[in-house]
Amino acid sequence: MTFKHLLARGGLLLASVCLLGCPGEDTNTTTEGISLHLAEVHAETAPGGTPLEATGVSSSPTMIGGYAQDQLEHHTIRDQHGQLLSIYRAYLVLDNIEMVPCPSLSRLPGVLLNALVGKAYAHSGHGSEPVGGRALDKPNLIDIVTQDEFSLPLGDVALAPGHYCGVRVALVRMAGDAYGTPAYAAASSDDPTTVPEIPDLAGRMFALRADYCAQTDAGGLCTERVKVDIDDGGLSEPPVLTLSFPQPLELNAVLREGYVAIGIAYGEWVQDVDITQLATDPAEVQKLLNNMVSSLHIYSRGWGALPVNLAP
Repeated sequence: MTFKHLLARGGLLLASVCLLGCPGEDTNTTTEGISLHLAEVHAETAPGGTPLEATGVSSSPTMIGGYAQDQLEHHTIRDQHGQLLSIYRAYLVLDNIEMVPCPSLSRLPGVLLNALVGKAYAHSGHGSEPVGGRALDKPNLIDIVTQDEFSLPLGDVALAPGHYCGVRVALVRMAGDAYGTPAYAAASSDDPTTVPEIPDLAGRMFALRADYCAQTDAGGLCTERVKVDIDDGGLSEPPVLTLSFPQPLELNAVLREGYVAIGIAYGEWVQDVDITQLATDPAEVQKLLNNMVSSLHIYSRGWGALPVNLAP
């Protein structure tokens, strides 16, 4: 077969692939009436994980430093050395959420397939609809120190019929407005231990206000706590993360509605991190950021409306 014949067949193949789903064509990426509900769920562990046992040092009435642990809502997690970190404020900024369709032409050689349809995925900005005051047209700020396993709707997106193999999501630096942004509030000058700062998230990917027990007495009571108030200053944005489904999720003329909940396992944030160095060592903060990204997972997915109580 001549080169011209090969080139002609290649052109026909490319045209066929574009008809199935070329990037940038709204008519190929959304279909009226077929939609996906997106949500966020955070918990100490991913589904199937083992929660941290409620153990650790008790606070002494004469404790100095840190925050008033007994008076503030907080989450407690443990680092690689068994050191407990109590989190009083924690925020993440999520964006660039988009569904990833399964390759529909798997009979083609893998390299050619990836080159032709690797970018033909549905963007959340196409047909994004607000849910409960949120949508997918700008970043969503997630407050981690809220109820575990609560389903937070992020918005709905119109999709093309087909099989979807995962979702992309990114931890981004907040530029401009974002859904769920708290109003900045400085720590109380009268009692900063019981009224911690609500940080300004502008230009940030995350912020964390926490403390740990640095010293105990002979009886095991904590006599000194040290604050760990950090954000992502000086760190670069991590790459977009692709979260794969265990099995494809199909949407079509019959199965017209589905949902995906993105999970955040905050208990994994301090794996291989030395909590006692977080306030002074940028390398430990970078590990923390890397762990925040890797803690993202598929919490739940399925067909129909977004359930009130999601089950993994």
